[in-house]
Amino acid sequence: MSRSILIAGGNSGIGLETLKLLQEDGDQIYCAARSHGNINQSPKLAMLPFYAEDESASLSLPNEIDGAVYFPGTITLKPFRSLKSEDFLNDMQVNFFGAVRFLQAAYPALKKSGSASVVLFSTIAVGTGLPYHASIAAAKGAVEALAKSL
Repeated sequence: MSRSILIAGGNSGIGLETLKLLQEDGDQIYCAARSHGNINQSPKLAMLPFYAEDESASLSLPNEIDGAVYFPGTITLKPFRSLKSEDFLNDMQVNFFGAVRFLQAAYPALKKSGSASVVLFSTIAVGTGLPYHASIAAAKGAVEALAKSL
């Protein structure tokens, strides 16, 4: 059975590979991304402009979608003493606030499905702590808290 899946950031890396797998399964894909990147166009693929940092981001979606996956992310690896407020803000803007905007835009269509799923990504640094990972661990910790609250 074909599903309708929304992906943010499916134009490179693990997002692109996931998009390809979903295409092979015959799913209808809505790819929200800055650019088309390496994506092969197909009739079951709709490209939607989406910028994780854009506070007025919106998505033109069908009435119902079965799932959403948020891939955009950053990683600022610096010693804590070298991190600036801007580093923390950038990591939060893309990883956390971008995910919030994405999910809020998708919420009405996800809700109509009745059994929709959402996938968000984190890092092991949230639970274990790793050197040079303070900024990304803070941002992904916020993503984990968001997922648990939803």
